Amino acid sequence: MVLHMNMKRFYYSAVIFTVFFLGTNNLIQAQQVVGVAEAIRMTLERNVQIKQAELSKDLAAQDLFQSKSNLLPDLRASVDQNFRYGFAFDLTSAQIVNNAWTRTTNGSVGSSVNIFQGFQQVNQIKANKFQLESSATQVDKVKNDLVLNVLVNYLEAITNHELMVASEDQIALSKQQFSLDSIQFAVGNKTIADIAKSKNQVATNELNKVNLKNSYEMSLLTLKQLMEMPPETVISLERPNLESVLVNAEDKNAIDVYQKALIRQPDILKSALDKEVALKQIDIAKGGYYPTLNLSVSYGTNYSSATTRQTDPLDIKTRYRVPFSDQISENKSFFTGLSLAVPIFSKNQNKVNVAKAKIGLKQAEAAEQLAKNNLNKAVNQAVLDVNAAKQKYTSATTAFESAETAYKATKERYDIGMANSLELFTAQTERNKAEFDLIQAKYNVIFRSKIIDYYLGNPIQFDNN
Repeated sequence: MVLHMNMKRFYYSAVIFTVFFLGTNNLIQAQQVVGVAEAIRMTLERNVQIKQAELSKDLAAQDLFQSKSNLLPDLRASVDQNFRYGFAFDLTSAQIVNNAWTRTTNGSVGSSVNIFQGFQQVNQIKANKFQLESSATQVDKVKNDLVLNVLVNYLEAITNHELMVASEDQIALSKQQFSLDSIQFAVGNKTIADIAKSKNQVATNELNKVNLKNSYEMSLLTLKQLMEMPPETVISLERPNLESVLVNAEDKNAIDVYQKALIRQPDILKSALDKEVALKQIDIAKGGYYPTLNLSVSYGTNYSSATTRQTDPLDIKTRYRVPFSDQISENKSFFTGLSLAVPIFSKNQNKVNVAKAKIGLKQAEAAEQLAKNNLNKAVNQAVLDVNAAKQKYTSATTAFESAETAYKATKERYDIGMANSLELFTAQTERNKAEFDLIQAKYNVIFRSKIIDYYLGNPIQFDNN
């Protein structure tokens, strides 16, 4: 009996251990480490915005194909079958038919081609080529914007996570101080005000952690949404190495960065292509003033049940209906013709079309200049920001070291009764704030340096710790 009970306990223990091990193993496997380069890759592969831009490019490709096909002659065939009763003149038989059913069949094959249309079709092909290139550049622009969004949210998530970890350390430190103060209060060395201050510091730090945890989870959720990743997926992010960034972050010249960005940024390329499209639209509109010349050809035949012939040429009363095959063979006809149309007055339509096209060109030129101005401002701002970020990081490092030293000195004085709880609370608060400022300054240096890489078209990646 005892042996049976021991075996039973062993069995249950083995089952519980197996379930725990498998559950833990699945949790480890489920957690996915995502670097910034991997986050960018997944975003570019999955994001719906890119798919929408690519579909727009496919539509532009179809427009180009159609404009090229418009140069080809068309080919059409038709067959008509008609029934008529009563009085009528039958064109096929050239006879008057009265009070009888008549069946007619007509068939034809025709083609027409535009020989000249003021070069509108040729210019439309050129315009559609530029439009296709512009649509392709729009895909690159969407990808570029997504890369920047991933970078911003990735670094924001890392910053919030590190702030949250720092807040946990601050909670542990304040709880330890509260415990020591409680012991000192019990033996009469601390006042109720000292206990209240210590308790307030714990509550303040815990509130900071809650806020930072919410910020971290929100930035992580935004990053997952960019990657089209299920929100419940557990991921961890790789922290970049600041030292490598500081070593490689040499001072950049804004003019050099701007000149390189001009040939790499999709916004600039797209605005230049849109201007080329606008130029071709003017040529297309001017083509409306030219005459048009078309060539048409057709081949057809017909049949009518009213078509008859005399059986005996000497007897007009003896007639027979001409068979279908004979009529189809005998009634063949061929047609060809040239059509010339000269515009004389189009109610100012051509004039308005040209005027609108010229306005469209001015809009495209203004859009191109605006894109260049915005890029120039952004590049100059980015260069200033990265230099300022490095200086701020140096200042934040010095400020944190000073606040840390001041806090330790105040705590030593507080422990021996030479400083009050307000002084300790103030020193700890300043130390915590300096730590938060240092973390934010560190990742701001990384972010600002990567912004320069973004404008230069360099791949976004981190050297990790």
